[in-house]
Amino acid sequence: MKAWAWMLGGLTLWGFHFLGVYLIASVADVAAEADDPAWRMAGLGFSAACVLAGVALGLLALRRLRGAEGEVSRFRREIAVLGFGVAVVAMIWQALPTLTGH
Repeated sequence: MKAWAWMLGGLTLWGFHFLGVYLIASVADVAAEADDPAWRMAGLGFSAACVLAGVALGLLALRRLRGAEGEVSRFRREIAVLGFGVAVVAMIWQALPTLTGH
């Protein structure tokens, strides 16, 4: 189970980011206007925290990959590195509308 959690960690983080940004935008739309600068900065701050977490965990996964012994262990760690890489790119992509205001 621990191996699966590590392999799917990046995708889990990406899902957490998606739900968080959606929640922030939904609350902003009810409390004020969705393009209000304070709410946009809250969304951007949340996205930045998630991206930094993804980068840190991706670097940790990369370090673990270098010390992997055996094909199965190496494969699991490669999947983890790929997952965190995809998550970081996706979270940056999802944060772009918040940054541009659209």
